[in-house]
Amino acid sequence: MSYYVLRQIMPPGRSALAHEATALALTLAATAGTIQYGPYLQSSDPDAHLGQGDETWTDDLSEAKRFATFLDAMDCWKAQSTVRPFRSDGRPNRPLTAYSVQPQRIDE
Repeated sequence: MSYYVLRQIMPPGRSALAHEATALALTLAATAGTIQYGPYLQSSDPDAHLGQGDETWTDDLSEAKRFATFLDAMDCWKAQSTVRPFRSDGRPNRPLTAYSVQPQRIDE
């Protein structure tokens, strides 16, 4: 049986927050083979805190939220708040996209 999980990724010396783990920084880290891995997504609610979102992360793979497919994992990551569907700049409000993540396939 296999499933997918979401795991934070980051360049050395930076967090997984998207403003630090930029596409350029992640590309350079991937090229150098230095991407660092953080915790796994345990739970998320894009509607919590008036649409600001809330998530829980865990270092324990057995506690990670499981997804049947890669697409299910990505749909969770880009879930749009229904409480506040758009940000002040008019773009979709997807709280979990504040983090750089990698879907990982787990085979058991």
